[in-house]
Amino acid sequence: MGKTPSPLTPDGLAALVRARELLLMLDYDGTLVPMAPLPHLATPSPEILNALQRLAGTPGRVVAVISGRRLEELQVMLPLTGLYLAGTHGAEWRDPGGRIYRRLDPASFKKMMDILEAMAVECVNGKDGFLIENKGLSLALHYRRAEPAAAVETLNKFHRRILPVINKHGLEVLPGRKVVEIRPRGVNKGIMVQYLCRRYPQAFPLYFGDDRTDEDAFAALEGGWGILVSPAPRPSAATFSLSSPREVYRVLLLLNGNGRPGWQ
Repeated sequence: MGKTPSPLTPDGLAALVRARELLLMLDYDGTLVPMAPLPHLATPSPEILNALQRLAGTPGRVVAVISGRRLEELQVMLPLTGLYLAGTHGAEWRDPGGRIYRRLDPASFKKMMDILEAMAVECVNGKDGFLIENKGLSLALHYRRAEPAAAVETLNKFHRRILPVINKHGLEVLPGRKVVEIRPRGVNKGIMVQYLCRRYPQAFPLYFGDDRTDEDAFAALEGGWGILVSPAPRPSAATFSLSSPREVYRVLLLLNGNGRPGWQ
């Protein structure tokens, strides 16, 4: 996965890139907003929304949020204009003009995701602390609130149950932060990063992310920097690191020419 990224302060990072034309790409959960016990609780503050909207309207700044969440959900969480919103790891996205594109047809995966959802329900078997999320093109089994022993037992059972299915139908299992996701092979954030880098070759690309799913994006950067958002050092394909979403917000403020944080 690479070496441990060099830590930077928000002020140090902003000073390095402020004068450049920028392609700013950001993950959502754990990067723009702190992780929450349940996905629907991870909502952006008005200050975050304002910072993103200002950047999206600034010449020389292209802004994209690339997430494992569904595009429909991202549009609710980030009711903004003039930026890219990419959902389901880049399988679907909305461009700054509001046009929507999809790499895959959700209808062709519906039956398979419904089968996987039924398997997940069977493995969880009513135990507390789990959340099953059928996204149409992928399926996520969250266990942020589950007891550790129950999580291990359930995940092992789930992996054994789905293995023949994913091998047969060209799917892959991707572990994340207290979540396991099943998605079509070849769907990852790196593909969206490559698309944006080629669309804006004059802009210096930065990608901010915190999770295993963001490693594909870090590795796909063409001449830019990956910024790992993590409170503790760890190996990554990213170049630099920040410690928290609070520091990501500070970078956005500085790039907007505002050095006073208003985090809530």
